[in-house]
Amino acid sequence: MLFRANPSKCIVITDSIELAGLSDGTYPGHAQIPFNQTKKGSRVVIEGTETLIGGCAGLGECVRNLIAWSGCEVAEAVRCATENVADFMGDTERGKLEVGRRADFVVLSDDGEVLQTFSAGRKIWEK
Repeated sequence: MLFRANPSKCIVITDSIELAGLSDGTYPGHAQIPFNQTKKGSRVVIEGTETLIGGCAGLGECVRNLIAWSGCEVAEAVRCATENVADFMGDTERGKLEVGRRADFVVLSDDGEVLQTFSAGRKIWEK
């Protein structure tokens, strides 16, 4: 709904907790969360309960969710995680591929899956 209301102002972010990227399973808590945490997919709960602690959806998953939920194109969803965020933050170095900006970008498949990651124009990761 928010995307359809104003695609040029819609931003996609992730507020993943520290278990993002780890395998599903149960992990110890810490000072902020003094309970064991059980991660299953992108959902983290207090061990043995359904009490939500947080999420572990990466930015790629968030972009794919926007595509699935809104029906927008990959480029529109990516703009919500890049250009729109940079514009909102007043960032003139990141968010767009233009002369004079950092060359931080990803190469995506047609369905929004990350295939390669580049930082400052150098490939740092490939699937």
